[in-house]
Amino acid sequence: MSKGIVHTHAGDDSDGKIWGIEGVNILFMLAALLLGIGLAVMLSSHHPPAFSFGVGTVPFVLVTAYVVTLRQGKPKSFDTDMLETLANGTGWTPSARQPRNPLSSHASS
Repeated sequence: MSKGIVHTHAGDDSDGKIWGIEGVNILFMLAALLLGIGLAVMLSSHHPPAFSFGVGTVPFVLVTAYVVTLRQGKPKSFDTDMLETLANGTGWTPSARQPRNPLSSHASS
């Protein structure tokens, strides 16, 4: 008697998708939606409804734009590399001035 092979997909490293949005990205968007709703509710008691709704949509719109442009369908760490490149120009390239090898001083002794 030999045992058959059972395919378990144990090596599958997919984060999954919800409504076409990848894993953690949906959490960012849901957090922004909750923040926007809370902000709109807090502002609604002192401001007109249109203003409250407008200010409440800002977090969701910003986070959705961030997710769609820098995270959704992009390689891992694409967003941080892009922002680092915009901030100081060294996101994808090694720095021009490399530190000296710490082991080279011990090799000459």
